[in-house]
Amino acid sequence: MYQVSMHQVKMYQLTLYQLLLIIVASTPFAASASWFNEHNIDKFDRIETHRVWGFGDLVEDKFTTYGIRCDDRSKLLITFGLAQDLDEENAKVDLVFKVDNNKPLAFEGQLFSNSKESGFVRADKQNLALINRLILQSKEGSTVDIRASNKDQSQFIEYSVSLSGFTRFSQATRDACGVGTIKLTVTPKDKAELIRLKQQLKDIEKKIAEIEAKYSTGF
Repeated sequence: MYQVSMHQVKMYQLTLYQLLLIIVASTPFAASASWFNEHNIDKFDRIETHRVWGFGDLVEDKFTTYGIRCDDRSKLLITFGLAQDLDEENAKVDLVFKVDNNKPLAFEGQLFSNSKESGFVRADKQNLALINRLILQSKEGSTVDIRASNKDQSQFIEYSVSLSGFTRFSQATRDACGVGTIKLTVTPKDKAELIRLKQQLKDIEKKIAEIEAKYSTGF
C-alpha cells in the first residue's frame, strides 16, 4: 500500500476555503466573485454588524484584502489585509488608497490587537468625509491600489484589489453607517448633538436680548 508521509501531507494540504479562493481567482468571474459580505447579531450584547471585503493579490497562500465594516453603534472601519507582517500588533501605520486615476487618499490606520498583517482605519470627525470619498470612488471605480507602511517608513507593502462587485456586495454595510452617498447621512448621535447645540444657542440669544434690553435707551 502506498504510504503518504506527513511532509507530503503538509506540502499539499489546502483547506477547502483556500482551495475555493484559488478556484474563484482563476475563473473568468473572479472579479465579481471575489467580494463577500456578512451580517451578524452578537448573541450577548445584540450589536448588529455588517461587513464586506474583497480579495486582492495572492501572496504565497494568503490573499490581500480591502473592505468596510459597520455596526449599529455607527462605528465605521475601513479594513485591510496585507498577507504579510508589517509591524507589531496594535501598531499605528500609514495607508494610501488610490482608486483608478483619482488622487491618492492618505489615512492613519492601526493593526489589529491579534495581527501583524491586518488592521483598520477608524472613522472619526476628522476623516469621515475622506472615507466617504474613498467609498464613493470604490463604487464607481474598477481597481483600488493600496500602500501600507510602518510609521518609520522602513517597510512598505503594496497590492491591488478589483472593485468589480463592491457596489452590490457593500450595499447593506454602506446603508448601516450612511456612507457612500453624495451627501453624508446625519447619524442619530450627531442629530441629537445638533438639537442640543441649537437649543443652547437659542438660550444664549435669549439671555443676550434680556441683557441688552436692560440698557436700551429707546433710541
